[in-house]
Amino acid sequence: MLMHDCKRIEYLLLLTTVVTLIFAVPGCQKPAPPAPDTRAADETAIRAALDEQVKAITAGDAAKVASYDADDVVAMAPDAPLTQGRENIQKYLEAMLKAKPEFSFNMAEVKVEVARSGDLAYNWGTGKMTIKNKKGKATETTFKSISMWKKQADGSWKIVVDAWVPDPPATKK
Repeated sequence: MLMHDCKRIEYLLLLTTVVTLIFAVPGCQKPAPPAPDTRAADETAIRAALDEQVKAITAGDAAKVASYDADDVVAMAPDAPLTQGRENIQKYLEAMLKAKPEFSFNMAEVKVEVARSGDLAYNWGTGKMTIKNKKGKATETTFKSISMWKKQADGSWKIVVDAWVPDPPATKK
């Protein structure tokens, strides 16, 4: 019987060793290094894209403006239905820019925030648009905007959600 107990103890020791190794080996492997933090460079790229987009709006280039949008972008413009897709955004912009041939547009970007994951970002800010009618009278509109950006497979950033809200008219005293 003693021989049988010795075999059992050997078996348990072997089993314990194997189980210990199974759990210990993965713990010995080095974890993958963290992805590099590219947030500063990404923020710079998004700010540059915003500057180029404003220039394109001022130039009346709807195709260039829409080139910063993802294929499946969603836009929420004031007094307009929800617009989905880059092509539809471009058509909306073409109509808007054609109807308002003389205007100026600027934005004061207040914040650009890139997620630590490096794949999503948002920006919000304020802006001002001045439109002249056919008689030359200028109407100024200030607004707030927010955009969600997504990094594309090629490393570029595209807008996936874009919304802007006009400020209420100034009250006369």
